[in-house]
Amino acid sequence: MLKNKWRLVAAAAGAVLIAAGCSAPGDDDGAAEGEPTAATEQADQQTDPEQDAAGPNTDDIPDPVAEVNGTEITKDEFVTVFQGQYQQMTMQAQMTGQPVDEDQLKEQTLEGLVGSELLRQEAVERGLEVSDAEIDTALAGFAEANQASEDEFISAMGEQGMDRDDVVEQIEKQLLVEKLVVEEYGEFSATDQEIEAAYQQLVEQQAMSGGQAGGGLPPLEQVRGEVEEQLVAEQQAQAMQTLSEELREGADVTEHL
Repeated sequence: MLKNKWRLVAAAAGAVLIAAGCSAPGDDDGAAEGEPTAATEQADQQTDPEQDAAGPNTDDIPDPVAEVNGTEITKDEFVTVFQGQYQQMTMQAQMTGQPVDEDQLKEQTLEGLVGSELLRQEAVERGLEVSDAEIDTALAGFAEANQASEDEFISAMGEQGMDRDDVVEQIEKQLLVEKLVVEEYGEFSATDQEIEAAYQQLVEQQAMSGGQAGGGLPPLEQVRGEVEEQLVAEQQAQAMQTLSEELREGADVTEHL
């Protein structure tokens, strides 16, 4: 549970951009908080310890991996995001039987990080700021979502190679990008019809995974909030991707990967 929630922080806006291209709508984020989905359980059962231990090959990753308007994206930053995405894609591959395309995932990771940096720079240029109080609130929210204290959450992030300063930096970037998107597009929301359609998709996915229709899923009213959050997150991700593509047209970007 902790590792899944960590992806919200580790990749900051970059992960959101990557997820927009890799994840299907209605993934397990729409399930009730604290309850594993059939997909998660199946992935856990099929995990290959040797494959997990080996992990992706990152020996050939250059440092830096790119420069965006003079700002470097370091190898360490890239590897942290790439490994998190690799773990997620490995679980999906174990269910589908299709191997992870490391080269394609590296490219998606790099494009996501470049897009994230472009958005961060635009937010700073517009004078947007994130206060310490906002960062503290967001950090507390991540810890609560993982049913952990802040110290426990930070400790868990240490297993991902991130100390407290790194986590705070990533949260600040994410909040900056969120403010930028709101300023550019306004607040996002989901209608009752969209929420019901997304929940129905979850029901169908559950049935396709081998369970009975709706089996294991709480009633919609119990998870309506989570489903709505997922839909809003998808809208935000699409907006981030669109804006980052527009910003890239006039940017000085050099990639080394």
